[in-house]
Amino acid sequence: MNKTEKQVYNQTGATIHTLHPSNVVHARIYSEEQRKEINRLISEGYLPHHSSVGVGNVTKAHWTTKSYKGRFGEGVIMLSTSPYSSNFNHLTYFIKQAA
Repeated sequence: MNKTEKQVYNQTGATIHTLHPSNVVHARIYSEEQRKEINRLISEGYLPHHSSVGVGNVTKAHWTTKSYKGRFGEGVIMLSTSPYSSNFNHLTYFIKQAA
């Protein structure tokens, strides 16, 4: 297990650690409830693949999840509000890993 993979399993701190980190997008963790959801997804085999910038509806809690099926596989997208602009959100893709 390399350093990046170790960070993925240790979701402490203010940002979501992904398998493919970006120099631009750092999705924030806003609450312990969100951190628990991240850890639950990881324990079920959904690893945070990468984060990107996009649009979508986010709740007043600053984050939400929705199902994903696309280019990177099947999984869940976690939408987080951007601390930099209300015009876009940060999307973190949690992709189901093969058994």
